[in-house]
Parts: sequence; structure tokens; C-alpha cells
Amino acid sequence: MSSFFESRVYYSDTDCEGIAYHGRYLDWAEHARTEWMRSLFGSPSLVAERLHLVFVVKSITIDYHRPLHLDDPVIVESTVTEWGAFSFVLRQVVFSSGEKKATLVVKVACLDVQSLKPSKLPEEFVSKFS
Repeated sequence: MSSFFESRVYYSDTDCEGIAYHGRYLDWAEHARTEWMRSLFGSPSLVAERLHLVFVVKSITIDYHRPLHLDDPVIVESTVTEWGAFSFVLRQVVFSSGEKKATLVVKVACLDVQSLKPSKLPEEFVSKFS
């Protein structure tokens, strides 16, 4: 099951030549993950309050394929590729006009909101993907 997030390259995302900063890809991927989680479970603050859990990036790798430029549409496709007891892995692909611009592999850990120690993924979370 994939989810899609849409944005655009704004002036503030670019250098003086109109090319998107490499770090902005992390922001677009984060926005995509947040909106995906929000669509499934509500706002992150409600998840923390209701389930006593937070989801954090444990590791991330990025392969840049082609640059994004000022005003380009941005689409981030997010797909869960791996499940663990305490974490999951997402493959996030950044596209613009049908062309792959970057691929991110993101390991997301589930933590207890109080202790910030690893916590098992909740059944209601995993069941949405079964």
C-alpha cells in the first residue's frame, strides 16, 4: 500500500541557480510521512496522547538521481517495505513530472513517549497493513 504527498519547489527551497537544496528532500519526505500517518491515525500529538507512542527516524539513506528546480511539482510516494517488532522501513521516492528525482530508505522506530525507549508497534498500526 502506497501513499502520495504533493508539494512544489518554492523559491525558499532553492539556491541562487534555482536548484533545490539537497536537504529539502528530507523535508518533503518528512511531510509525506507525517501526512501518511495523519491519514491513518490522526495527528501525531493525538497518537502520542492516545497510544503513548512516538515515531522517529532511526536511519535514512538518500540516492539523488536528478535535481529538482524552482516551480517543479513534487510527488513523494511512500511504501512500507519491511516490518519489525519495534520499527518499519519505508521506501520514499521523490518524483517530478513522472521522473524519479531521489530515493530515500527510512527506518522508523516506535518509542514510548515517556521513556523514549523502543516500544512494540501497536496491533492497530500493523493491522492497517495486513
